[in-house]
Amino acid sequence: MKKLYILFIVIAIQFKLQAQFTDSTTRLVKLTSGGSINKTKDGSNYLFNNNAQFNVRKRRTVLNSSASWIYGMNPEKLTNNDFTLSSNVNLYRHFTDFYYWGLVNYTTSYSLNIKAQGQAGIGIAYNFINKPNLWLNVSNGMIGETSRIIQGDTAVINYQTIRNSLRVQFMFKLGDRLTFRTGNFFQPSLEYISDHIISSDTEFTYQLWKGLNLNTRLLYNKISRTEKENLIFTYGFGYQKYF
Repeated sequence: MKKLYILFIVIAIQFKLQAQFTDSTTRLVKLTSGGSINKTKDGSNYLFNNNAQFNVRKRRTVLNSSASWIYGMNPEKLTNNDFTLSSNVNLYRHFTDFYYWGLVNYTTSYSLNIKAQGQAGIGIAYNFINKPNLWLNVSNGMIGETSRIIQGDTAVINYQTIRNSLRVQFMFKLGDRLTFRTGNFFQPSLEYISDHIISSDTEFTYQLWKGLNLNTRLLYNKISRTEKENLIFTYGFGYQKYF
């Protein structure tokens, strides 16, 4: 009940303000919330997708922190109770489009049979296109992972592995109102051939009026070790503020 109460508070304050980083504007707070509800005579199906983000940008350093919670049920059972907390830092040195990155990430996922997963790693990234209305970024690095998962829906397994982490991000803006963003991960284990993680996060955002916008979001995740995957489509509102 406490999580649902927090969820309804987040939904109640969803707006979005379009702005950007400047020399004096170095921080960003962003909240988004979406979902879907289908009510029939047999019961209700519902899914909520909530995200919070905080960014700090200096001349040579960028800090990004985010948290997300996905919760869903159908008339028969719980379908999603997935939580992710992530933080990463980008370090720019000699080139504006090349940087080093480091990250820490924690995940629990009912739908993917992940009881607890921690990741930490470092790598490099490059902006192949870096314009106000068009952006393409590719990064690669090494991450260490420790996980507690459920295999075969019954057996609880603890394991550690080293992964290669390849990420491709793309952003396109059409005018001042429509924005398309996508981020895609492929993380194969260097120790187990059949062990890999695939993740994709795609969002369309349309600004309605001043701070108000609509967004649709499509998420896909696959964990080969648990033989689980999910595909989540939600729509809702967002709020962000630069200061």
